[in-house]
Amino acid sequence: MDAAGAGSPISFHSCGEKMIKVDGAMYAAMTRGPRTTAGTVALARLVRDRAVLRTFFRHTVEQIDRIRPRLMVIDNLNVGAIDAACVRRVPFVLSIAFPPSGVYLGRLPWSYPTPTSGLPHRMNGTQRIANVAFRIRMRAAMLRCADLAAARERRAHGIANVFADPERHSDDAVAVLGYSVFGLEHPFAAPPHLHMVGAVVPQEPARADRDDELSGWLDRHESVVYVNMGTLIKLSAVQLREFAEALRRIGPGNQVLWKLPADQRALLPAELPANVRTVEWVPAHFGVLTHPHVRAVVCHGGNNIFHEALYCGQPMLVMPFWLDCYDLAARAVDSGAGLALDRPPAFDAAEVSAKLLRLLSGDSYRRRSRHWGDRLRQAGGVARAADIVLRAAARHTSGDRLTAVRPQDAAVAAAPDARDR
Repeated sequence: MDAAGAGSPISFHSCGEKMIKVDGAMYAAMTRGPRTTAGTVALARLVRDRAVLRTFFRHTVEQIDRIRPRLMVIDNLNVGAIDAACVRRVPFVLSIAFPPSGVYLGRLPWSYPTPTSGLPHRMNGTQRIANVAFRIRMRAAMLRCADLAAARERRAHGIANVFADPERHSDDAVAVLGYSVFGLEHPFAAPPHLHMVGAVVPQEPARADRDDELSGWLDRHESVVYVNMGTLIKLSAVQLREFAEALRRIGPGNQVLWKLPADQRALLPAELPANVRTVEWVPAHFGVLTHPHVRAVVCHGGNNIFHEALYCGQPMLVMPFWLDCYDLAARAVDSGAGLALDRPPAFDAAEVSAKLLRLLSGDSYRRRSRHWGDRLRQAGGVARAADIVLRAAARHTSGDRLTAVRPQDAAVAAAPDARDR
């Protein structure tokens, strides 16, 4: 992409204010636990909100008319930008920032874990019944939240996909990028223009992103657990106390680097365990993940940290709090690369400490995480994603859809490699 952009510098243009703002009501809806519909419905209503869509549609149309792009790359949650691309007939690549199965509910058999269910790939009888019941409830809930007035408004603007169905957005795209690999993502009948490119991570960390002081601290401790719960998770004072106690129990032989925002640090117990170091931000994120003394990661199961940890060969304990995080927690367990909470989002010190000690006591989880790290690298990452975008831009005048660059993608989608089990 750098080479293709020679003489055409990168510039930034506003398409409006931040689209997704997680307020208290939405946070409460999203953290009710797996197999609940409230969080998915709340997110769907937010991204399809008429005021939000009008703003992003109008601003994106203005930018399209001014810039005249040959191709767009659009996040699948940015419905207004997708609408603008379709109305202005600009070909686009769709970027899916969560397990791709979440976009293709209509393609999933009833035996497939329903998105946001947190169910494993191999379900027992009780789980299969729960899965079917949840699928029915989810479909009914999404039908109930359909906005007919918004649909009429969208139709008046010439938008064919009036209910903003995500699978139809995929159908309209010239290519779709998924940031995982089949085997981690459970196989399903994927469309041929879905490209699983693995983890998209920096090829070489910038000098400004290095932290010599933190590197020195890691060098001095032979066993470190890295805790990174993303930027949106808000633990209560009780949860923070339980989690801190869990970290105390894995010491003193295991040190902990805990990335924690300032507002959360204010809720911590007055005295932290001696083996715990908290920081507000980790600029050298990949330097931590790849450090030889870091032996495990604790995360919320966000798509980025989940795949970044595996890419770097780190086993993980996933503590999911909402939506797709429940599914990625199940994939951590199914893949053999990690453990997850038994009844998320609830936890206590005993459960967390016991599972961390399991991760740290043997090498089977690390072997599996390294296996998946190899698979993610083989998928191509940044270079392959850039190649797909450039190929799509070169071919857009023909209206051709860019099908899988690697023929094995389709085969893997249907039948995962036995080595992945």
